[in-house]
Amino acid sequence: MATFTLPKQLSDLLLVEVAPGWTKQRGTLRAGADYPLGTVLSWTEGKYQPLLPGATDGTETAAAVLAERVDATATDQPCVVIARGAVLAIDELVWPAGIAETDKTQALAALNALGIVTHAPL
Repeated sequence: MATFTLPKQLSDLLLVEVAPGWTKQRGTLRAGADYPLGTVLSWTEGKYQPLLPGATDGTETAAAVLAERVDATATDQPCVVIARGAVLAIDELVWPAGIAETDKTQALAALNALGIVTHAPL
């Protein structure tokens, strides 16, 4: 018997939105991959891109979370991000492969400073 897994929805990630139109914002996602909903992003040179722990050019600092799946494999793409004032399901965040717990803690602190807090499932 075949099984079907529903794709992730914004409501799986975004538990509380302080104010529609303020919590989320539009931006540009730097080309490089097909990014899933919930990707933790940095902000450099006017574009979002995935968090890169250990970097020293700003990409090591979490600045937002991707609010949709975006295929930016070939070119920069428009996107919607969660930029402030939200409660997110921590298990729905997408981290760089092999991220250290200390880097994850720093990223969560940076998001928290923006009013983006995480909550573990009940």
